[in-house]
Amino acid sequence: MEVSIREIAEKMKEFDNFCIIYHIRPDGDCIGSSFALALALQSMGKKCTVEGQDEVPHIHRYMTDRVKLDTVSNPTYIAVDSATPERVGKYSDKHFTFCIDHHQNTIENFDYRYVEEKCGACSEIIFKIIREMGVTVTKQMAELLYTAIVTDTLSFRTNDTTAQTFQVASELAKTGIDVFRIGRLNTYIKSAGRMKIESILNDSFHFMCNNKIATGIITLKDLETAGVLDSEIEGINSYVEQFESVCIGVTIRELPDGKMRCSTRTNGIYSADEICRIHGGGGHFNAANCILDMSPEEAREVMEKTCLEYFESKNKAASEN
Repeated sequence: MEVSIREIAEKMKEFDNFCIIYHIRPDGDCIGSSFALALALQSMGKKCTVEGQDEVPHIHRYMTDRVKLDTVSNPTYIAVDSATPERVGKYSDKHFTFCIDHHQNTIENFDYRYVEEKCGACSEIIFKIIREMGVTVTKQMAELLYTAIVTDTLSFRTNDTTAQTFQVASELAKTGIDVFRIGRLNTYIKSAGRMKIESILNDSFHFMCNNKIATGIITLKDLETAGVLDSEIEGINSYVEQFESVCIGVTIRELPDGKMRCSTRTNGIYSADEICRIHGGGGHFNAANCILDMSPEEAREVMEKTCLEYFESKNKAASEN
């Protein structure tokens, strides 16, 4: 059932034990949103824990390690920022009472769902739910939610960053959080391993169509060479956006199961979501992904062909109008 913010907030009050599930390969948005919601539910006297298939990335542990989670039996499951059953990983067989998201594709195994597609970060929705439940957003919650916004909007520059995004960020800043530290930590600070993997990615790029389309590859061996974990390279899929001429960029990342995650970024004119839907994926207008079960080079060939055909068809249609 599709419900409103008010309805989902009221429904949550009816349950006492919760398990919030964040998506595989977690980023700042799903982590910040999940742990902030957990704190809000706990403040209401509920028991709550937060789980995911993959560990919380090291960069966010300074926040999440301070959240004292509960031991919960027979919990009510909440899926946060998880677009598909595959995104919740090993929890895909669970029945989710609540699904809260800002992606176009969402899991189907739910009772109550609230999706706000034109939303820069899922944490904007969580902020509104917390307020609707009558809970005061504490400094600790705000730190988590602001981190979520900064990471998912790439510091307020994605095309789904709206007036609401800035309004929520403003309210969070009023709690006294260190916006400078959060912004710097999630935008500028990089480990030696992160710098190394970016160099490897940079050297792997192929450019097509007068440098309008670019594809790069990161393999598991590359991660080993750089000495970094997959969870330590959050945001690297946007590296391709730094090239001035690129309209469509794809970063192909080898997953532990041998499949390839093709993360697509665009310049805001072309739809990454439409491109990835061709291969069963999806996401946002300028940021989406799909999974291909093939080698890195085969995935590059497929995505280059897909992007080129899409690029040419859109340009042709535009010239005819």
